[in-house]
Amino acid sequence: METTQIDAGEFRAKQRTDWNTASQGWRDWNELIDASTGPVSKRLVELAGIRAGDRVLDVAAGYGEPSLTAAKVVGPEGSVVATDISAGMLSFGRERAAAEGVESIEFVEADASSLDFPAGSFDAALSRWGIIFEPDGEGAAGRVRGFLKPGAKMAIASWGSPERCPMLAVPMMTVMQRLNVPPPPPGTPGPLSRPTPEAIGGLLEGGGFSDVAVEELEVELEWESPELFTKYSKEIAAPIAAMVSQHPPDVQEQTWQAVTEAIGARASADGKVRLKNLALLAVGTA
Repeated sequence: METTQIDAGEFRAKQRTDWNTASQGWRDWNELIDASTGPVSKRLVELAGIRAGDRVLDVAAGYGEPSLTAAKVVGPEGSVVATDISAGMLSFGRERAAAEGVESIEFVEADASSLDFPAGSFDAALSRWGIIFEPDGEGAAGRVRGFLKPGAKMAIASWGSPERCPMLAVPMMTVMQRLNVPPPPPGTPGPLSRPTPEAIGGLLEGGGFSDVAVEELEVELEWESPELFTKYSKEIAAPIAAMVSQHPPDVQEQTWQAVTEAIGARASADGKVRLKNLALLAVGTA
């Protein structure tokens, strides 16, 4: 992946603000998100070889996934450290863990580049659509590798190419075109920044992981109407919402209406919006 042409510190600060803002949306939509993306968490845990009693690190865990999935596998004798840049997302993660009676997760506020644990602290590491937002993804992966026991695995997820990920691509491209937003500088991290097996696998390889393998998994989501899809995008897709929020209220309204119209073209005869999206899962050995 090309070196980013952005200020990493400023970028992380903006990420923190954007995801804190989006954390309420994740509370409101968590049932839909869990139902559709649960198989990705399950598969990441499998790829990382997580077993009962293991100690697991989840990088950029957001609202607590795949931390919660991993915690149920490691059981009471194991533990999970869930890290994220957003205090708001972590707060919801703590609530979810408490609601499910899971006491083995420690939630830590930190960006991926600032993590610091003793060498060999963990039996496995995970990151579901998380480390791909880090300006120095390869560097962060290298740090995580140092925290793992020799031979331990890290499993991560990214979204596929825009044409295979309409849930993100349609609103993002619509917003960028409507607001005349230029393409981001090469290497800018984001939800669609690692869209190929080479790109997501390269993140782990760049961090020094070996035997890297990548597989595909389809994620399907459904909304009752185009209007609800737009509401979902506005409330949980932090990078997209942040682009729109910089403009006057009337422009914001017109932009979100354009998103509704664009996704409406994909609605079924019953008015529902059903979208299949490609997830890429990569695993490597420390």
